[in-house]
Amino acid sequence: MSDTADRGKMAGANDRHSVRRPSIDDVAKLAGVSRQTVSNVLNGRKDYFSTQTQIRVVAAMEALSYKPNRAAQTLRSRRSMQIGYHMSGEELETVKGFTLSFLQALIKAAARRGYQILVFTHTDEDPLSVFTELTTRGNIDALIISESQVDDPRVRLLARGTLPFVSFGRLAPGLPQQWVDIDNAHGMAMLMDHLVAKAYGRFAYVGAEGDEYWKRERLHGFRRGLGRHGLKVSDDDVFEGSGDAIRDHVRRMLSGRQRPDAIVTSSDSIAAVVVNIGHSLGLRAGRDIAVTGFDGGAMGLITEPTITSVRIPLEKVAAELIDRCQAEIDAGPTGRPGVLVPTEIFQGGSA
Repeated sequence: MSDTADRGKMAGANDRHSVRRPSIDDVAKLAGVSRQTVSNVLNGRKDYFSTQTQIRVVAAMEALSYKPNRAAQTLRSRRSMQIGYHMSGEELETVKGFTLSFLQALIKAAARRGYQILVFTHTDEDPLSVFTELTTRGNIDALIISESQVDDPRVRLLARGTLPFVSFGRLAPGLPQQWVDIDNAHGMAMLMDHLVAKAYGRFAYVGAEGDEYWKRERLHGFRRGLGRHGLKVSDDDVFEGSGDAIRDHVRRMLSGRQRPDAIVTSSDSIAAVVVNIGHSLGLRAGRDIAVTGFDGGAMGLITEPTITSVRIPLEKVAAELIDRCQAEIDAGPTGRPGVLVPTEIFQGGSA
């Protein structure tokens, strides 16, 4: 057999075993829209498609495992197709189920728009230097910050430049209102409605110490939610601390003669501590005492029973953050106000 015939046979075998990557035309055909509409969705041109169309296109992309051609997008748009995400040293040094769940949601939301998430941190006592370096390099198209303070020095620095950015957390009135957040107080108050409806009557609160606004709001929502049902808690029924101080307080509270019938906490991680200490004392959450958390992430799913919690819809938060980044990348500062994403009640077995 000739070399030419051999090469022909090998090529044919390779063709039979090769799998063609899905194209933008395949997505358009499956979604029942035009190629241009798929391009509009990928590039966030929201004026040119409806929410229902976006849902169909995203579903088709996921069904086909379609991934946009990054090199082509970069050449056409002169963009890096990367969005930066800043993590503090504290976030890197501690294992936080919430942070991991949020990163997963953010990566997925960015991928739907053809973007990658570039995670970075700072290595010295001056976190602002890394922001200055990033903005001058030009290797990201936008930036997302989290764990934000209301008057955040990172935002003040970014507001003086041209790099698009958005914050997961509220910002001071004098700063650009490029933020996405949740209503902590309203979410906690809804949880109190839920518990009162289940006939719990004696409550205690355990939260993390600190002056961050979301910690204050969650405690406020706890008090407000009980107050509208004519219930009050004394200062002795509220404890804020960290680490061993929380464990010691919970153990004393659960060992007492007049323990509460519901312990409300400011996070799923604290709720998990309460569930575990209760178990060590022969008390089962959901049967002997109600325990609730706040976050509704992976941490609350690994306890037995799972934790009833105020769930932060991270998928919606992440999608809104990426949408806002895309809008700023495409058109510059939009002047849009910040937005609050509604929370949900996750019904676990602990209350």
